[in-house]
Amino acid sequence: MKLSPILAQYLLNNKELKLTGIGRFVIDSSYIQDTESRQQRPLSVPDIHFEYDPTVREDTDLISFVAGETGKMKSLTAADLDSHLELARQFLNIGKPFLFEGIGTLTKNNSGKYEFTQGQPPSEKKEIQGRDDLTSTTEESFSEYEEMFSPKRPGTPMRRKIAVTIVIIAGLALAILGGYFVYKKTSRSETDPVESQQQSIITADTGTVKKDSVPQTVAPVSMAGTYRFVIEQSLKVRAMDRFSKLKSYGLNIQMETSDSIHFKLFMVLKATPADTLRIRDSLSLLYVNPAYMKTGKAWVE
Repeated sequence: MKLSPILAQYLLNNKELKLTGIGRFVIDSSYIQDTESRQQRPLSVPDIHFEYDPTVREDTDLISFVAGETGKMKSLTAADLDSHLELARQFLNIGKPFLFEGIGTLTKNNSGKYEFTQGQPPSEKKEIQGRDDLTSTTEESFSEYEEMFSPKRPGTPMRRKIAVTIVIIAGLALAILGGYFVYKKTSRSETDPVESQQQSIITADTGTVKKDSVPQTVAPVSMAGTYRFVIEQSLKVRAMDRFSKLKSYGLNIQMETSDSIHFKLFMVLKATPADTLRIRDSLSLLYVNPAYMKTGKAWVE
């Protein structure tokens, strides 16, 4: 079930809709509610106002309403709603307008704030669904999110499913293999004995060796240390899903958070200072999603 119509219905019922990390939609009281058919019928097109506020927290009343409409548990509903809003914020951050059906369209201006343009009321929604000139992103566009960054491949649906399955299996194999090689290399740098330079004392004969000669000292070789390689920093739902997936590969992935909102995924590996850049680049190639790392690469702590 789509979330956008449910959000619009909640706005009509409560005159206010608070979305986490986005802001508030406020509607005037010009609606009459038909409690039997559960439909909102406007006497006139209402004015919907938007207040940009990224500090808005999770609305328990909204979660309860959506859970009642979808029949899901509140915990699952909260996760679905959080994923829906996170995807909306991602579209806005790449400069693409986002349409909340039955409410209006949000865009991001040059100052980084969201601006709102009121759209058609829910009763008029069906009249504009067939138009081809709408450029804003709706909930139906989520399935095409990755297609914006990669060309479409021709072929029948069955062939495409087979190709996707092969790609996924190959990706999992490469991820597991890459993690295994990184682990072996870091383990080898720890277990290999440090080769010390031997001092050789060359004498012409035993009579020329001085008893009080002092042996030369060998400079210590730098030992391997422990480093944290951060491969992702994202919100709770994305972080938990990514953490579980990497754990299923058998990787020694760890997670931490300082504010219960932003979560950091990292690996603790032993390496010499000279090897940190090489290991960082290897982890970046295998596990880093540029959408969740500002630099596009892992970093070392």
